[in-house]
Amino acid sequence: MPRSLPPAVAQLFLVKPMRVCLIILLCVVAHTALSQETMTVEEAVRRKLLLVAAKPEYPYVARSRGRSGRGLFELKFEYESGHLREVHVVESTGNRWLDAHSIGALKVWQAKPRSIHNLLVPIRFQMP
Repeated sequence: MPRSLPPAVAQLFLVKPMRVCLIILLCVVAHTALSQETMTVEEAVRRKLLLVAAKPEYPYVARSRGRSGRGLFELKFEYESGHLREVHVVESTGNRWLDAHSIGALKVWQAKPRSIHNLLVPIRFQMP
């Protein structure tokens, strides 16, 4: 008949390997997060990492109707090539036209290869 272990000892047998797995998992997640850090557009411009960065123009329709706003967009680049993969609205301008116009302009951005993973781009439309 097998001798049963006290519950505290049995739990140690399960917890110890789980700790090792958890530590390995945390290291992998931390490395992934660090390798795909988000950069500000100011830093990218200062370091000359953008090959194409067309600034969105204030749309005439929005300007004529007095629409204004500011938003924040995140651009995700293919690291190896520098081509844009995705544009995400982090903070809307508060106007669908302005958001759509911003995304359209940001879609042509390109970074130098192996330079940027993610880029935060603030955009502001205001009446002069």
